[in-house]
Amino acid sequence: MRSRSSIFLLALLLLLLAACSSYRYHGIPYEPATAAPPIEGTNWNGAAFSISSLQGNVALVFFGYTSCPDICPTTLAEMRVLHEKLGARAKDVAVVFVSVDPERDTAQRLGEYVPLFNQAFYGVHIEPDSLESVKKAYGVIAEKVYYNPQDSASGYSIDHTARLYLIDKTGKLVTSYPYGSPVENIQKDVEHLLN
Repeated sequence: MRSRSSIFLLALLLLLLAACSSYRYHGIPYEPATAAPPIEGTNWNGAAFSISSLQGNVALVFFGYTSCPDICPTTLAEMRVLHEKLGARAKDVAVVFVSVDPERDTAQRLGEYVPLFNQAFYGVHIEPDSLESVKKAYGVIAEKVYYNPQDSASGYSIDHTARLYLIDKTGKLVTSYPYGSPVENIQKDVEHLLN
């Protein structure tokens, strides 16, 4: 009888320890974590890019465009701050900016824009045909809004999903953050994954 109660207490203790040690992510967690959908394109430096090549690192992925007046530069600036706060550990964190404006955001244009925030950041151009399936896989909406309906060449902005996606070292989406999430919260989640 004594051994049965000892086993029960030990099992209960292990269960409580497991519950206490489970980490709670900020943002909107994927429960369970799921494999990050493929992203393949061209980085701002002309090299081929694949999200799968980042396994072993923590990745933060954001969809935007270089002509964005506010959300995109703000998010990239926050990622620069995050990289600075991580110090030496930043080498294990990849920041990936995926353009939703492939007509204007060539690899060359991304090369003029993304390194202004950090030379280590990726700026990914995806051909329009492939971009649609990537956006769908991540739940990203991006729609052109023309300033002048007669001007279809360049007079437009893009209304787009403003989320930051966190991918762990094994290539799984663990959480996503709405625009304006505190950098400190993102940093805590990234540091948890780096441990």
